[in-house]
Amino acid sequence: MRVRDESKMAIHKTMKDDNSKKIILEILRGLMAQKSITNTEKEIAAEEWIINYFRRLAYFQKFPERCGLFPLPDDPLRRSVVWALITTGADTETFPTVILMGHHDVVSADVYGDAADWAFDPDTITAHLDQDTLSSEAYTDLLSGDWIFGRGSCDMLGGTAVQMAVLAEQAEAALQEELKNNQLRAGKTVPADKQMGEALHVEEATDCNRNRGALLFVSVPDEESFSVGMRGTLPLLETIKERFRLDYRLAVCAEPNRRTADGKTQIVSAGSIGKLLPVVLVQGKLVQIGSYRDGVNPLGILSRIVAATEGDENFTEEVEGERSVPPVWMYARDLKDGYDFSLPRRAAGYCNILTFRKTPAQMLAYFLAKIKGAAADVPHPVSVLTWVTLWQQAKQHAGFEEFLRETEAKTDGLLRQHKTFPEVTLWLTQRTLDFVQMDKPLVLLGFAPPYYPAVRSEELRNAQRFAKYKNALAAWQSIQIEPYFTGVSDCSYCGIPEREMSPVYQVNTPLWGKSYQFDVAALARLQIPFFLLGPWGKDLHQIGERVNRYSLTEEYPEVLKKLLQFVWLSD
Repeated sequence: MRVRDESKMAIHKTMKDDNSKKIILEILRGLMAQKSITNTEKEIAAEEWIINYFRRLAYFQKFPERCGLFPLPDDPLRRSVVWALITTGADTETFPTVILMGHHDVVSADVYGDAADWAFDPDTITAHLDQDTLSSEAYTDLLSGDWIFGRGSCDMLGGTAVQMAVLAEQAEAALQEELKNNQLRAGKTVPADKQMGEALHVEEATDCNRNRGALLFVSVPDEESFSVGMRGTLPLLETIKERFRLDYRLAVCAEPNRRTADGKTQIVSAGSIGKLLPVVLVQGKLVQIGSYRDGVNPLGILSRIVAATEGDENFTEEVEGERSVPPVWMYARDLKDGYDFSLPRRAAGYCNILTFRKTPAQMLAYFLAKIKGAAADVPHPVSVLTWVTLWQQAKQHAGFEEFLRETEAKTDGLLRQHKTFPEVTLWLTQRTLDFVQMDKPLVLLGFAPPYYPAVRSEELRNAQRFAKYKNALAAWQSIQIEPYFTGVSDCSYCGIPEREMSPVYQVNTPLWGKSYQFDVAALARLQIPFFLLGPWGKDLHQIGERVNRYSLTEEYPEVLKKLLQFVWLSD
C-alpha cells in the first residue's frame, strides 16, 4: 500500500512540475506580449497585466488588500509599482520576509530591424533569426532548442515570470495551510481516501508552511533608464512593512545571471556598483581668434581635464579580485550654436564614474584637484568652484525668488519633453551663471543624475545572517558570488552604507529636489540585503537576447523556493 501511495505521489509530483513549467512559460509569453518598452505607455499595459494575473488568484480574491498598484509620484507617464504579498503561519509579532523584485520595462526592439514587430513573441522571432543575424554562439544556441529568444526574455521578464509563478504557488499553499488549520481547530481531519490531488496539496502545504513567513513581490517600471520605479518604491516598502508587520530579511532581484565558460557555474552578485555623473562646465573669455592671446579657450581647459581623468587607472578600485572601470567621458564639446571666427564662450562635459567604496565627497575632491591642475596651465586667472558655491551666490542676488520660479517651471518642462538629466543640468548651470552675471573665466563642477549608491549586502545590517544565506545558496547549486554587480541595478536602493550618507551629492546636484531625489533616510532605515539572482541569460539588449529554458523553468524556481524556506526557518 505504501509503495502504491509513493508511486501516486511521484506521478503527482511529475504532473505538478510539468504544470509549473507550463505556467512559467505562459506568464513569460504574456509579459513579452505587452511590449513594455521603457518610458512608454506600454509599461502601464504590463502593470495592468501583472496585477490582473494576481487578482484572479483565489488568495487575492480573499485578501484583495494584499496586492495593488502604487502610483509613482509626479510621474508624467502615470506609471505604477506592482506589488503582491502573502503571509503564512501563525499571526505573530513580525513575519520574516523575502522580497522578490524585478522590473517589467524592456529596452527598444530597434536592433531587430525589420523583425522588430516580432521581437516580443518568442516563437515567431525564432523563425526570423538565422546565422546572418546572430553571432555563431547565439546561432548554435538557437539550433539547440535549449534557449528562448526575444526582447525581454532575458532582461528581465523571464525572471519576473518565475517570481510571479512562485508567488502564485505559495499563495495557493497558504490557503491550503489555512484550510487545514481551520479543520484541525474544528476537530476535523482530511479524509485519507479523498481525491489524491487535494490530499497531497494539503500535505505539501503543511510541509511548505511549517513556520511563519511572508513573501512580497515587487515589479517596477523604468529600470532601464533612471530607476524612477525603484526610487519611488521606497515609501511603499516602508508602508507595507509597517502595515503588515514585515521583517525584511532578503531581497532577490531577478537580474539575469551569466555563467563561467563551461556553463556550469552561475555568477551571482551580492552587491551593486555605484554610479556618479560629474558635470564640468568651463567658461572662457570670448575673443576673435585673431586676438587669441587675450582670450581663454574653454575647450583647451576642458580637454586638459578630460586628458587628466579619462581612463585613469589610478582611480579604480579592487575588491576581492573584482576591479572597477576607470573614469569614462560620455560627452565633451563647446556650447556654441554655430560657427564663427571667435573662441567659444563655454564648453562642457560629463563623465561616468563607477565605484565600489569611493564616496561623492572623494569624487568631488579628485575632480577638483584635476581641474585646478588644468586651470594652472592657463596663462590667465581661472576660478574653480562647485555648484553649491554658485547656488549660494545666486540666492543673494536680487530677484532670486522670481528666477527660482522661472527655472523650476522651465526645468519641469524640459524633463517632460524627455530631455536627459545631464542636458537639463547643463542648461540650469548656464542659466544660473547668466543670472549672477559671472563673466570671468571659471570651471564649475557639480553632479547630474542619476546617482546609484554603491551597496554591498555584507555591509548592511545582519551580515552574519546574510552569510548563512550565501552558504545555503552555494550548497544547492554551483555558484560563484561576486562582491558587486557591475552593470548598475535597482539594488542600489535597497540600503545605503553610512559612508554614502554625506549630503555632498545633494548640495552639488542642481536638479536635486523637485526634479530628482530619493529618500536617503529610508534607505538607511530599510537596509535590505540582496542577491542579484536570476535565470541564466545571454546577450541582453542585443538581437540575440535569450534565456536558458532549463534554468528558467526548473533550476531558478527550485532555488527560489529553497531560499524562501531557508530564510523563513532561519533565526
